[in-house]
Amino acid sequence: MPRPMRRRLVLRALDAAGCTFVREGAEHTVYACPCGEHKTAVPRHTDVTAGVIGSIIKQLPCLPKGWLQ
Repeated sequence: MPRPMRRRLVLRALDAAGCTFVREGAEHTVYACPCGEHKTAVPRHTDVTAGVIGSIIKQLPCLPKGWLQ
């Protein structure tokens, strides 16, 4: 089970995995995976809950296992 993380660490992990910034939404930041087929939204909270971390991992299946740890 994933652990809660700081938002800035999640964004750094997305950048390090090769994901690209797509846009800023009203309450989320949207990133696309390197293959361009998948997108995920990161909420603008200081802490991202474990459930949201799990959802982000599931929404980007093309990234290697353990990329967000």
